[in-house]
Amino acid sequence: MLPRPRFARPTRVTTLIVVTALSLSMTAVAVAGGAMSVPTFVPKMADQVTNLDILRSQIKNYYGTPTAATGMTNCNKNLAPAADSNYSAEAAGVAADGSRWLSTGWRPTGAAKAIVLDVDDTTLATWNYELCSNWAFDPGTNGQFVTDQRFPAVPGMVAMVNQAAENGYAIIFLTGRGQSQEAATLGNLTHDGIGVDAGYPNPTTLNDGEDGLFTKPPVGSYPAYLNKPQFCGPSITAGVSCPTVLYKSGVRAHIEDLGYEIVGNFGDQFSDLKGGFADKTFKMPNPNYFLP
Repeated sequence: MLPRPRFARPTRVTTLIVVTALSLSMTAVAVAGGAMSVPTFVPKMADQVTNLDILRSQIKNYYGTPTAATGMTNCNKNLAPAADSNYSAEAAGVAADGSRWLSTGWRPTGAAKAIVLDVDDTTLATWNYELCSNWAFDPGTNGQFVTDQRFPAVPGMVAMVNQAAENGYAIIFLTGRGQSQEAATLGNLTHDGIGVDAGYPNPTTLNDGEDGLFTKPPVGSYPAYLNKPQFCGPSITAGVSCPTVLYKSGVRAHIEDLGYEIVGNFGDQFSDLKGGFADKTFKMPNPNYFLP
């Protein structure tokens, strides 16, 4: 659980996470934007590094698709994680933890209650794209998957979100996807008859009339509420993209300023969760990539 004090999809770093049993000194390596760092080390010998082919096989096993093909020419673009996989069990477990918290753990404060949910690998599983791209993110091919609405729901999350909606929670999606992808994202999440209809409830219309699906504006078009020094103000001044932690925490602060209490914040990246403005955070499993 991250603290709740009021304080203040970027460039993606594809990361196959390496775990070693050896006791090694750790070094924090800075990443783009300076928002956070990647814990890592400098191997002295090759056997301190997990072989990438072996690691890819381990990840396929984790998702329950050990024989799945990779590469755009022969992949199954509609492949979902296996329902009986360890990934599905872990994701459903986090969703169940969230459901219990929303039902019994939270205590009313008088504000309207809300949950905030990331999209990629929090509510929609992008495992099919990881296989097709062979873990090499490309904005063009990924954008086509988004447009075609190919992503299935993350196990356990639809039931959790629908229950939250039935219990009076405002449902708010907050993604690093760009504004140009908003319509396709909404269709994939809910129901528009194109590609996969994941079955989530429609996002809540907020108190000021905004829809409850926040996609990232292009540089030069950030809303005024983000133009603060603790959020995207420095990036706006410099004319560059706002780092994810600052962008998402700024949006959450805006949501709370509208009279909502964010009871639960769900994300697969720590950058989805850092920065405050949520009573409790829930980290979804994702061993495929790292977003600072």
